[in-house]
Amino acid sequence: VVTGKIISVDKDHVLVDIGYKSEGQIRINEFRDEKGEIKAEVGDKVEVMVEWWDDENEVVVLSKEKAEKVKVWEEIKKAYDADEAVKGTIVSRVKGGFSVDIGVNAFLPGSQADLRPVRNLDEMVGKTFKFKVLKYNRKRSNIVLSRRVILETEREAKRSATLDSITEGKEIVGIVKNITEYGVF
Repeated sequence: VVTGKIISVDKDHVLVDIGYKSEGQIRINEFRDEKGEIKAEVGDKVEVMVEWWDDENEVVVLSKEKAEKVKVWEEIKKAYDADEAVKGTIVSRVKGGFSVDIGVNAFLPGSQADLRPVRNLDEMVGKTFKFKVLKYNRKRSNIVLSRRVILETEREAKRSATLDSITEGKEIVGIVKNITEYGVF
């Protein structure tokens, strides 16, 4: 992955100067956003990956998308190693869980989606959450996420804070969940 500077934009390709003998070409489609508009201006800096290099014909083919994927995988590795969360959007339901977009597609098992089983799975589609990377395999493009681990950590922090603040004789407002003959819960 190298950084280059856009030197021209035409209807099919974007020419990028990456400091080699000749400029590299990137297909114009790699610069389209969700609406189909081209987001490339002469002078912009862009990170690209060298896909193919032919010294004889002085042709260098570059890819912006592949460079972005490399960066995403590096971020996933960093988050996994540092035990940090990644942000992602649940894209769709799949067998056994959800497909999540975190820059690349990842899998969220249904059992890891929430603290309790989710009744209406379709409610979660389209929502953005923080996830923990449980495991990943770059060669197989396999990433397994968990939202439950983060929710459990947050719940444990709240529980600890509540227990630390409780003292004898202190009045606390709560909700009665159950009444039995031996106590109120």
